[in-house]
Amino acid sequence: MREIEAEIIPACLDTGLGILPWSPLAAGWLTGKYQRDSAPDPATRMGENPERGSEAWRVRNAKERTWRIIDAVREVADAREVPMSRVALAWVEARPAVTSVILGVRTPEQFDDNIAAADLELTPEESDHLTEVSRPDFPGYPYGDTGTVLRGRPLP
Repeated sequence: MREIEAEIIPACLDTGLGILPWSPLAAGWLTGKYQRDSAPDPATRMGENPERGSEAWRVRNAKERTWRIIDAVREVADAREVPMSRVALAWVEARPAVTSVILGVRTPEQFDDNIAAADLELTPEESDHLTEVSRPDFPGYPYGDTGTVLRGRPLP
């Protein structure tokens, strides 16, 4: 991720381009509503369809990285006495070049909570911790070996 941040973020800032992150709550994973090795509640999006694409329950539940990130978000949220979703959205919104954050709420309560993230400012230590635990842990991010090669390709 440092390599990506070192290339993409300055390019966006220099050219005035913004980043609009998709799924900043990772399909609800960063809200704290899912528990390790416990099937999702049927009343949630994941519970309605546990095999939904890259967000599939069994895939994410099996990854230790998933739970490391969730635990870090929960730690900050508990210390701040705010919902996990608010911490996750505040972190995303504070990233360089992020111009806005897409909210995927289903209820008025979720909307109110998500909007309140705009008033939460994380400390540099909190932000650094969340950045570190959420770094991609595969070398070819984001497009495998092809992406790794293309990132260094000079533009015509």
